[in-house]
Amino acid sequence: MKKFILIVVIALLFTMCSTSKTAKANAKPEVQYKDDFRSASDKEKSALLKKLNATGSGYSVLILTKNFKGEQTIVSNEKKTLYKEYPISNLKTGIADQVRIDNSVDTKIYDNLTKKEAVVSIKEAQKHKFIYVMKDPGAANPFVITYSNTLRPLE
Repeated sequence: MKKFILIVVIALLFTMCSTSKTAKANAKPEVQYKDDFRSASDKEKSALLKKLNATGSGYSVLILTKNFKGEQTIVSNEKKTLYKEYPISNLKTGIADQVRIDNSVDTKIYDNLTKKEAVVSIKEAQKHKFIYVMKDPGAANPFVITYSNTLRPLE
């Protein structure tokens, strides 16, 4: 009886260890949906959309926010690379950079430091005009994606 209990405990230990490793390898980014924050003025919103040429319904704006510290970040879709820079978050505004994305294809965000990626799906991008991406350095997947139709003040 003691051998049976010992074998069961050891089997549980091995299965618990293997599931934690696969969970970290396949970690998905944290996703949020928010429209309940202070919004930018209509003038600022239209100026940003015009500057990025994203006024049409086929485009969304991807805004890189907190915890970008100069590591290479690549935003791409199946058609082309949209952004390949080394963004640094502004400590005052919390904004690192903005890029227009085509919301008729999936968009991948890749962090060259952690070798992790997040995907903005077509379905979510078409529903939301503004997509905020923040980094959480301690998480299994460092990206936190917030979908919104409200533009936060960028200045």
